[in-house]
Amino acid sequence: MTDLDLAALHPQDTLEALSDFRFPPYISLAHIFHAPRDWGFADRTLKQYALNYVIGGRGEFTVENNVHTVEKGDVFFYRPYEKHGLRALPGRPFISITVVFHFDRLPCPAEELLHGAHMLGRFDGHAVEHQFAELVAKYRQPGLENGLQCQSLLLSILAETSRKVAEGRQQTSVSRKNLAKLVLVKNHIENRLDAKLDVTEIERIAGMTWNYLIAEFKKAFGITPMQFLIWARVTKAKELALQSPLSFGEIAAQVGYNDIHAFGKMFKKKTGMSLTEFCSSLYDADHLIRWPKAVRDAAAAGLKDDKI
Repeated sequence: MTDLDLAALHPQDTLEALSDFRFPPYISLAHIFHAPRDWGFADRTLKQYALNYVIGGRGEFTVENNVHTVEKGDVFFYRPYEKHGLRALPGRPFISITVVFHFDRLPCPAEELLHGAHMLGRFDGHAVEHQFAELVAKYRQPGLENGLQCQSLLLSILAETSRKVAEGRQQTSVSRKNLAKLVLVKNHIENRLDAKLDVTEIERIAGMTWNYLIAEFKKAFGITPMQFLIWARVTKAKELALQSPLSFGEIAAQVGYNDIHAFGKMFKKKTGMSLTEFCSSLYDADHLIRWPKAVRDAAAAGLKDDKI
């Protein structure tokens, strides 16, 4: 929206530049960042609120002298003038989405909603993941309508993460023993994205009947096993498109679709955009992303969105 580093400014100093936002929340930054090797910073403070969503890799988030390891799916939050730091840990590339925002002179509802929390939960496979990606895509588009959609997405993220925080503060109705089994089921599904759900095998792993497992899984993670499979496939497809040289057909096969057209329809239904649109919406030369062969080939071939 502007070349100014609005995220570093005092809230009132951003208002003139944020003409697409007529009322709070005012969003001064929404972007994806692909961290260079050995990237990090320490003891930084902002004058605004910030949400981060980890797309891939592992990092170390420090706030108010507390250190948290953050991984794919984690959402973390810091407030104005809180001293914080973040660094990428060795291994896979660290990629995250950052959203910086403020409410001008009005009190931020996040203070009441989040109860002082910094780690808001893990949301891979949840609607929050898509909301972050869509917010970034919309933020790159000018106009009042896109600004309103960005604000709506941010408020939805705050509402959903606050619910997760509240659940964590309450005594969970899922027993520790059941939760351990459900995590095994979740990992089993995520490690077999190219296959259909094997209900018999999952029942064996969990030691539960399928109907009971569905209820307990949703209670623990907010979605059913089938919904988790679909979101995990979408997440993996995004990851492969950004970080691998695979073609779209190869990506589709790795997430359980032999028909690229069926994969394309599923991806667009769940994300609101084609895989090509998703990659294009997140492109920014400053973010050090090198687009894989799949994206280059699609652009060169002039493939239509409904096919990819």
